[in-house]
Amino acid sequence: MENYKRQQENSYKYTLANTNLRAEKSTSANVITVIPALEMVQAIEAEEDWYEVLYKGQRGYIYSDYLSKTKYTWTDVTLRSYPSAESNPVTIIPPKSIVQVLSVSGDWSHVIYDNKKGYIFSYFLSDDGNPPEGYDFKYFYTDMTKFVNDNKIKSPTTNLITTDLENKLTYIFEKNNYGSWNLLYKWSCTVGKPSTPTIKGTFYVSGRKPYFGSDTYRVKYATRIRGSYYYHSILFNAEGTEIINDVLGMALSHGCVRLAVENAKWIYENVLDKTTIIIN
Repeated sequence: MENYKRQQENSYKYTLANTNLRAEKSTSANVITVIPALEMVQAIEAEEDWYEVLYKGQRGYIYSDYLSKTKYTWTDVTLRSYPSAESNPVTIIPPKSIVQVLSVSGDWSHVIYDNKKGYIFSYFLSDDGNPPEGYDFKYFYTDMTKFVNDNKIKSPTTNLITTDLENKLTYIFEKNNYGSWNLLYKWSCTVGKPSTPTIKGTFYVSGRKPYFGSDTYRVKYATRIRGSYYYHSILFNAEGTEIINDVLGMALSHGCVRLAVENAKWIYENVLDKTTIIIN
């Protein structure tokens, strides 16, 4: 097996092929250097389709499609030398461990974990490190208020956010005096397209920024779900002066959840860090 530098945190990713490190968030920006395939880079900041990274002392931008995807094990998993249950084991990966996915073929994911490259049966990976059957989702798509209260969902703050990827709806709840959840808002949203899906699982608001974008677009009122995934506004032009795509209720984003401007602004201004988010 080939060895790679140890990945210690979620901030490290791997290039999937020979990749241009660019000076700006644009495919036409100057190329600082070409990073070879399977090189580790440190992700400094993530904004849906671009990562700001550090590589051998050089700082620049890489388009996210050219980088590994972060997943978590939710049980003890065998890393195998080939995509077969009969292949030799490389190591045992403990629960809640970070792996970087290089590619997926059928039921197997090609990954790097703790400087080792191998294959994991994809069922044992998730976006949040929890097993897929963590909640009873019986009412998730038909009665969200019943879902959150029947499952006794906890949040460190007085709010809770849920997003239904099937019906493309985002819900905002407020905790009442009895400890249960009252529905405040139900909003149409746009979610990730099939090739770049929105992550599923339980997450916690982890920061925000007034806007981000590139030389072709800008989004406003971005509240981070995890990593490069955010709740944010519909698309504006690069200057942020004109809406260029206001479509909601579709699956066409790069993984973020798009909302009407006023709704993204409400989350940005009112929902505190550490607030629980459930996406399914």
